[in-house]
Amino acid sequence: MIRIWAKIIDDSKIIKSCEITVMNYDYHIFEEYVREIAYKLDIPTPVVLDKHIIDFTVYKSTRFFKEDFVESVNFDKLVLENIG
Repeated sequence: MIRIWAKIIDDSKIIKSCEITVMNYDYHIFEEYVREIAYKLDIPTPVVLDKHIIDFTVYKSTRFFKEDFVESVNFDKLVLENIG
């Protein structure tokens, strides 16, 4: 079981966050976790690249910048962290 803490950051400040619990983490369905987080935060779903999956799996953190979203967003980045 892991917990993923998602933070929307704008101007170096957390403006919104949420947490999801994943019982059996599987990097093959990482995009589904991101989709659930985006739904909870009421933001568009970013494009998930292999880089994001590898960063999260190896370093327990990944970042999505404005360029990773197809739609325009009004924040600097979305950060996902494995907090346990």
